Amino acid sequence: AMAGSAYLSFFDAIAPVVTSDSIDMTRAYRKGRWGQEGDYINCPLDRERYEAFVTALVAAERVLPHDFEDSPSWFEGCLPVEVMAGRGKDTLRFGPMRPVGLPEPGTDREPYAVVQLRQDNREGTLYNLVGFQTSLRWGEQERV
Repeated sequence: AMAGSAYLSFFDAIAPVVTSDSIDMTRAYRKGRWGQEGDYINCPLDRERYEAFVTALVAAERVLPHDFEDSPSWFEGCLPVEVMAGRGKDTLRFGPMRPVGLPEPGTDREPYAVVQLRQDNREGTLYNLVGFQTSLRWGEQERV
């Protein structure tokens, strides 16, 4: 290899996708940051739900590394969500779940945290969870 094998690594992550019919639009809302037109669906979380989510995420079972992976070396700009959560309970609130610029319609209050969903197909039936690449086992993703 041109870079030498000492500089290469492999990370196999899953980016979770949800179906549009699983999104509760009575709670979620379309909005871009700072009042821009909404390409994202925002799913607000209050403090209690956020903290329960982080607790479940940190405790969830992960996929074991492959034999050729000594210890994963993460690229800081693309960390698995459970690794970020393990760094501290508020890490996700200041990362992919930051609510800044996304006030809830009707109240104009920023939620405690937000899960943003981005359309993943032309038909608008699939949405990916923005910033939620993960190495959790599939069953754990569903549970968490």
